[in-house]
Amino acid sequence: MADIFEEYKNLKSFEVEFFDEVYMHRIMCKIRNIEPDKMLIYSDDSKTGDVKPKVGTNLTLNVYSENGIYNSIARVLDVKEDNGLTIYSITYPTQNKVNQRREYFRADLKIPYVMTIERNSRTDILEGETVNICGKGVCIKNSKPFLPYNKIDLTINFKNRTINTSAEYVYSRTTVENGKPAFLHAFMLTTIEQKDIDFIVGQCFLYQLS
Repeated sequence: MADIFEEYKNLKSFEVEFFDEVYMHRIMCKIRNIEPDKMLIYSDDSKTGDVKPKVGTNLTLNVYSENGIYNSIARVLDVKEDNGLTIYSITYPTQNKVNQRREYFRADLKIPYVMTIERNSRTDILEGETVNICGKGVCIKNSKPFLPYNKIDLTINFKNRTINTSAEYVYSRTTVENGKPAFLHAFMLTTIEQKDIDFIVGQCFLYQLS
């Protein structure tokens, strides 16, 4: 259990899956607090709208980390609204396991990208090459910490294919490059189409075989 809680503490956001009476939904959540008998997580109403699990709903938590994809099971204990946020009190995640699904197979591919970041007072554009990539996520390097944002649009430019998707910031790691601090920022690709996931996975496997 300790390993996955360390992953949760380092995260900026993670994916939550749940079923209502008919459909399966996915929303992005963040950690608010880890308490002795429960966890508090929250979602941004401006991004999730009316898609919200109810008390008693079973959740699958998908944590995208450097060590793999952790899948956990939890249940909603309480739901509260707070100034544009929905706060969920949930049971401790259980049945924790590392998932090696093919869409999360990563390769150190350096692919040109353009990232458009909408913030409250401005729009920032980052350009460069990926550090690594998988069918559901990407890591980039930058000289600055990643600041709060409202929306991320990401374009990845392979030689024979351009992929555009929304993205969510997941976590950062600090490193040193040429004696200066640098930051590795990881993102989850949230609206990527299945055909594009399959393409990236294929490129990752080809890279490993080359």
